[in-house]
Amino acid sequence: MARIGRAIVRVPKRISKGQVFKIQMVITHPMETGRRKDKKTGQPIPAHYIDLVEFFFNDQKITTLRTGPAISKNPYFAVKMKATESGTLIIRYRDNKGGKWEKSVKVSVS
Repeated sequence: MARIGRAIVRVPKRISKGQVFKIQMVITHPMETGRRKDKKTGQPIPAHYIDLVEFFFNDQKITTLRTGPAISKNPYFAVKMKATESGTLIIRYRDNKGGKWEKSVKVSVS
């Protein structure tokens, strides 16, 4: 499996001032519910899932997503944002086992 917590974030290359655009993100994560059993041992696979995703733009919080174990493996998230200026988009996310990650992307507004 690819490294847990690795993220791919996409924003449009060209964004006009005042435009509402979509931020798209995929995170590499197993997203185990805690209800499945290992086929070889019959033992439960411990719960391991992303429980919080926060979006910041130029150090101001845009939105918070609280998630749980019912989301699929390698989850996809998308949020919309209105472009007012160029800056840095930072996405911070964590899982229920204490894993913490951060991904940043430059946003260019013309």
